[in-house]
Amino acid sequence: MDLHLISLFHNTEKESDNALLSDATVEDLDLEEFFWGTDYTQSCPGRQYLYHTLHYSKRSWVGEQESLICKLSEDKALQLLLDKQLGKLDHSDAYYIPTLFSKPLPQPSKKRLRLLSICRFVPFILCGLMFIFHIKALLLLFIASLVLNALLHYRDKAKVQEYCFSIPQLVKLIEVTEKLVTEKEFLQLNPSIETTLRSLKELQKHLKSFKWSIRLESDLALLAYFFTELFNVFFLTEAYSINRTFVLLKDKQQQLKDVFTFVARLDLLRCISLLREAFPYYCLPTYSENPQELIAEGVYHPMIYDAIGNDLRVSTKSVLITGSNMSGKTSFIRTIGINLITGNVLNTCFAKNFCTPTDMKIASAIHTVDNLMEGKSYFLREVEQVKQLIEDSQQGNYLFLLDEPFKGTNTKERIAIGKAVLAALVKNNNIVFISTHDLELAALLQDTYELYYFNESVASDVLSFDYKIKKGVASEKNAIKILELFDYPEEIVRDAYNNS
Repeated sequence: MDLHLISLFHNTEKESDNALLSDATVEDLDLEEFFWGTDYTQSCPGRQYLYHTLHYSKRSWVGEQESLICKLSEDKALQLLLDKQLGKLDHSDAYYIPTLFSKPLPQPSKKRLRLLSICRFVPFILCGLMFIFHIKALLLLFIASLVLNALLHYRDKAKVQEYCFSIPQLVKLIEVTEKLVTEKEFLQLNPSIETTLRSLKELQKHLKSFKWSIRLESDLALLAYFFTELFNVFFLTEAYSINRTFVLLKDKQQQLKDVFTFVARLDLLRCISLLREAFPYYCLPTYSENPQELIAEGVYHPMIYDAIGNDLRVSTKSVLITGSNMSGKTSFIRTIGINLITGNVLNTCFAKNFCTPTDMKIASAIHTVDNLMEGKSYFLREVEQVKQLIEDSQQGNYLFLLDEPFKGTNTKERIAIGKAVLAALVKNNNIVFISTHDLELAALLQDTYELYYFNESVASDVLSFDYKIKKGVASEKNAIKILELFDYPEEIVRDAYNNS
């Protein structure tokens, strides 16, 4: 699927507030991969709405619809009805529907509408007059009127080609909504949607005319197309309908957005019901009034196959995690971040219990890369990214996730900078999760950070991990052992051990 099309709705609707996840956090948490892995939607609007929803960290409306989610999980007849209707909007053209309510549309002038209203009847009137009076001059006027109508017809046809994808799908969207509102369970999502549909009746009539013309052009044989074009030129049926449609669309963009949102939200709720069934266990999020309390029991990352659940309780201190390579440090802090987001926006956590401070936001510095085009080194890019975290920290109530901060510089300065930055980030009721190899940081920050670690075991020259978080500081080191397991020359391994 084309992510460009899926993101159309998000790119036009995203709000610039501090609940919108930064591009860095989206990349750090692999949210696009998470989107693909959790996409159980049935329609293009639902898919676009899921993508949009996952780019925020604030609590959404989903928590208010738990009864409907449960109904969709239990009622097979309701599931089949919804899936059947949503499936009608699973054509790639439906991704273009948001363009009809998210940007200015072409608007014909009143003068042009009057011209179309008059010209659509002129050939018919002249044809009648020729039949009655048999005047040759009327034939010339008849031909002239057809030429003018053809010019008007094809000029409008060229202008609206980009809407030939979205408008037929908009017709389907309204028809699907009309079917869905007949179920009282769906109607509770937005009781005013029936009034919205009634206000779209006149527009719907013109939209269907538009749809009919496009289908003839694309689906039927050449002969049918030829006679259809003659009819449209003679009566300017398509040109008048198109122009009238855009006049009505301009005044109904908010109602169209309401209809789109209604269907997309139903699809999202259905997606959540399927998502919960697909994983070993889940819980509803809970929220604490204590701004520094975070409780996770059996928490796991849904995108990791056969993931190990972990327990953690944060009450007054933040979390610093040490451990060897590949032991699970970075995956764990990503797990906490993903569950904070899904708890807020999908009312679903991949844990047995997951409790966070109320309305906690999230920001991260995990996957930093240099930018050769801008001439910025890895360290400079990291400095910019962490500076944004420091600015965010002044607002308070943030969850910050950092992985190996300032590894782009020398050891002495890395530890000095890391200590200063991490001590600053925990202020204002923020919670920080950091993974690091620098054991010196653990000693410097133990007053404000609870210390945890992941470790490994080696048996029969096989390196293995239990991926369980433990209290304390890691003592094992496996980097040299990995070199040995990969058959590095013996003198290199021995020299490394001697200098470690």
